[in-house]
Amino acid sequence: MNTSSILTLRRRLTCLYAVTASLILTMVLAVLLLARVRDVRRSQLDAFYSLWNSLQFRIQSDLSISQSYLAQTEAANSAVIHIEENGSPLLYAGSWTPQTDRQELISRAKSLAEEENVFTTARPVSASAITSSLIAFQGDAGERYYGRVTVLSHGKSIRSLCLISYIPPVTAVLHETLLQLFLLEFLGIACLTVISWRFVGWSLRPVAESQKKQAEFIAAASHELRSPLAVLRSGIAALRAAAAGSPNQGSSEESASGTVPAAILDSFDSECARMSRLIDDMLLLASADARTWQLRRIPTDMDTLLIETYDTYLPLCRRKDISLKLKLPEQPIPPLCADGERIRQVLAILLDNAITYTPAGREIRIQAETASARKSRVLILRVTDQGPGIPDKDKERIFDRFYRADSARSGKSHYGLGLSIARELVNLHGGSIEAADAETGGSCFTVRLPYHNI
Repeated sequence: MNTSSILTLRRRLTCLYAVTASLILTMVLAVLLLARVRDVRRSQLDAFYSLWNSLQFRIQSDLSISQSYLAQTEAANSAVIHIEENGSPLLYAGSWTPQTDRQELISRAKSLAEEENVFTTARPVSASAITSSLIAFQGDAGERYYGRVTVLSHGKSIRSLCLISYIPPVTAVLHETLLQLFLLEFLGIACLTVISWRFVGWSLRPVAESQKKQAEFIAAASHELRSPLAVLRSGIAALRAAAAGSPNQGSSEESASGTVPAAILDSFDSECARMSRLIDDMLLLASADARTWQLRRIPTDMDTLLIETYDTYLPLCRRKDISLKLKLPEQPIPPLCADGERIRQVLAILLDNAITYTPAGREIRIQAETASARKSRVLILRVTDQGPGIPDKDKERIFDRFYRADSARSGKSHYGLGLSIARELVNLHGGSIEAADAETGGSCFTVRLPYHNI
């Protein structure tokens, strides 16, 4: 796991923790809001019943009800008070103006009461008073009202009371409360995100330190191994020179004891070269982990780079009886602001793999084209082989360090670091690399490099 992987893991864990905690916080605030809505509804209902009981007491006790009292009561409670005696309404025009016509609201309330057999023009039969249940209805503009109608016998006359009270929307009543809850949730989510980021960073600190020590060890060990390998290769070269200059011995035993056979020297040199390549690869990856890998970005002629790469690998392909083809667009490829040597290294890694796994008589193709993606241009490089291909389950893992898919890709010439290096180099250029199945069989590696950095 390198530094970028740890950073990606930290972001994902922070997002997971923050989202989980935010959901819990949202649920708690939602419960509080529902409880507050319930309290508001209850207080609205209590206020209506309190006003109703007060008015009903005044009518039943034959207290005088002045128009000034009715006006103040209506204005203070956003209500409509309609009183009748023997079917004739009190000469009171009302002081509060609802959204729906006042007479229309009274008519609706009386109609709903009549459905419960409460008629303002009929004397109660079995009791001195008859009262409707609580009536809830809407006005013409969709506003909501509570209403109630009562009819009582008062001597030889009949008195009726119709009370209609406006119910303000909960959002209007809880306007400040909603703003406070939203602000609290925003601040809570922000605090949870910061705390999660710090907590995850603290949790991953041992992993990051271990990764750092591992990278430092790899870099130090690689540097230390370079010196003895250089000495070994120098000694092998000296032995070859001595063997070439020594006189021809008479017997095979003297020849064997006087000089080292050339086959053994070749084997030594091959193993030393292989170990040297591994050390170079490990040093490159250690530099990438330590963020000390520097790119030398200059305008690069990609046509020339691809042709030179093709010319370099053509003799090797011919010796292995492999056809190597290069396909370039008809128009010259625009210069790419990149490190040409690093791009050449990426192509070399892909071509080395292709040559290793492509049988004799088959074909390797290098292809380049430009395309548009997300309002910017990209350069697309493809290296296609006709080898055994890569199983779907291994297509993502082949870019992991020291990973090799199967026995067909486990030769001694590859340690499983090449594609990891290629991915690091492409990522440093802001691009991407992926593997897919080729139409003609085998594998197709696609590299996308953006032009936005020119």
